[in-house]
Amino acid sequence: MVRNRDLLRSGNVAFSGLAGTFAELSDTLDRLAAVADERTGSRAAALKARLQEFSAKITFVGQVKAGKSALANVLTASPALLPSDVNPWTSVVTTLAINTKAPVDAEGPANTKARFTFFNRDEWDNLVVGGGRLGELAERSGAQDELADIQRQVEAMREATKARLGKHFELLLGQHHAYGYVDPELVERYVCLGDEADLRETNAKTGRFADITKSAELYLDIPEYDVSLTLCDTPGVNDTFMMREQITLRSLRGSELCVVVLSAHQALSTVDMALMRIISNLENRQIILFVNRVDELQNPAEQIDEIRTGIQATLKKFNIASDVAIVFGSAKWGEAALTGTRDGLSSDSQRALDAYAVARPDLAGRDEWETVWNLSGVPGLLTAIGERVTEGAGRRLLERVRRNARNLTNEARATLMARRSDGGAVTVDFAGHSATSVMTQLAAKYEADVAVLCQQLRDDLMQRMETSESGFVKRATDSLIEHLERHGESGTWQYDPTGLRVLQRAAYLSFARALSARLSKLYEDAARHVEAIYAAVLSGGVADFRIEAPQPPRVPAPVGLGKTLALDLQSTWWRRWWQKRRGYEAYAKDYAHLIRAEAHSITKDLEETQVASVLENARAILREFLREHQETIRRITQPDAANAEDARKALEVLQSGTDTSAAFGEILRGLDDMAA
Repeated sequence: MVRNRDLLRSGNVAFSGLAGTFAELSDTLDRLAAVADERTGSRAAALKARLQEFSAKITFVGQVKAGKSALANVLTASPALLPSDVNPWTSVVTTLAINTKAPVDAEGPANTKARFTFFNRDEWDNLVVGGGRLGELAERSGAQDELADIQRQVEAMREATKARLGKHFELLLGQHHAYGYVDPELVERYVCLGDEADLRETNAKTGRFADITKSAELYLDIPEYDVSLTLCDTPGVNDTFMMREQITLRSLRGSELCVVVLSAHQALSTVDMALMRIISNLENRQIILFVNRVDELQNPAEQIDEIRTGIQATLKKFNIASDVAIVFGSAKWGEAALTGTRDGLSSDSQRALDAYAVARPDLAGRDEWETVWNLSGVPGLLTAIGERVTEGAGRRLLERVRRNARNLTNEARATLMARRSDGGAVTVDFAGHSATSVMTQLAAKYEADVAVLCQQLRDDLMQRMETSESGFVKRATDSLIEHLERHGESGTWQYDPTGLRVLQRAAYLSFARALSARLSKLYEDAARHVEAIYAAVLSGGVADFRIEAPQPPRVPAPVGLGKTLALDLQSTWWRRWWQKRRGYEAYAKDYAHLIRAEAHSITKDLEETQVASVLENARAILREFLREHQETIRRITQPDAANAEDARKALEVLQSGTDTSAAFGEILRGLDDMAA
């Protein structure tokens, strides 16, 4: 039982500023809706809904059994909700949506609290036919013996899955199950996976659907948090067939933050190198390292500094800045603080806790459970999350909505002023063209311009990526030939693919910078043209009238660069690969082919999963911006039956003497203050 839920409020301080600014902007949108026409009110309500629906996504990654699920349980004040024992463990990407309503599900309950989605047939076939990502690597490397072994393992897994699910197995693929409640037993049924022997000993329902479950979404109401959060608990990246490594990477693409959960005994050891490949492609402020299980250290107060120094050295090795947040703690201590009992702690853990408390004089005089809570590291983690969400996703949304609100206010003000006489049409001649016609031409021009720009950005990126591939292949092949000339065909030679990733990351970051700079200029040009049309239509009669340019889309970090390549694998594959080839030419030719195929797989993945989406978003943002202003100009210059009532009401407001213009001016000043 959770007795000390109020401890969760310790992280709200970091979110308080963001929550306050969101509330202020929401009130401003309400005031705008109250003094404007129905169309403006509807759009203001839509902007307010975007603020209310804000929920930063935080993804937890780490090796199997690092304690990710236990930590997620503490953050949601739900001990035992997610399986966190050594066996069985979580095998499915599980999303914990805090203070967020589930999407309407026509086939599910009225108030969905849990939703589980199964792999579709194509995804399942990719696993059972080719062995998933691991099978793909084995086939590309020519490791036929390993490929056959993988396929035998997959076949055994498929037969075990069919045995558990029976005749309904085929029908379940591509489907989902939704429930109006959530509890540990339900979760275990869909997300648990452990050794087969362990599963036979546990409840028969445990892990029943785990093999085919792609994702789980749980919706939790936690009033102790001032904001909505989305916590994504991922499986360990070292899963058998690498299928869930791909799902983890997919989860990170849409995340604001990545919390890397490590074990204090093995913090960033060699087993975590796959993790380092992933997080090294994130922005530094996107990364938080939570070193769990300090309760298992003999003397946390002394050992933590040693571990921190080791972690920072490893981060430096992977070119990750030392300002990455590192938080030390214990999910077990956090659970003890929430439940108000030490019953779940071992005697060694309790001794370490007491010794650590003595070494922390800053906590002297506090309540026992508040002290344990602070030593658990959870408050520090929540603070780090709050600071980064506030300055990242929160600030971006705030600025986007503020700009839209300012434009909306100016549109409403322009519409009102255009009705200042009798609500009739406003006629302006643009060299023989109407304002509406000019706006249509302007929209077509910028639609073409942004399409050309996006194509140029894409082509430039692909050219740089291909140049990186070619240069890396040449250097690797030259190094191989040099090795053969010196040592002959004996021994095994490998070439570290880190250099390839560095080059491809540089190309991608260059693309991101160019996109931001060139789109900002294009958007600003479009805004100035739209502003000029308003000025002509209003005859310059609205003071301080300005149209804000939209913000370019954020380019997500290139997390796909962290996926495992055949060149990363250290196994018997390579010895066999060498044994099957004879002669320098065969070595060089085959190895160059393998490297080129692996490098191109990264380029293709980035292009299809990230670049295409960003560029389409860039076009959609400008298209929507121009469409809204087209409609406003049309309503001002060509009033018809659809907006005649709005015109009549606006005229009544003006004739009544109500100072609506002053209200708009006050709203604009408030919006400008928020940007200061």
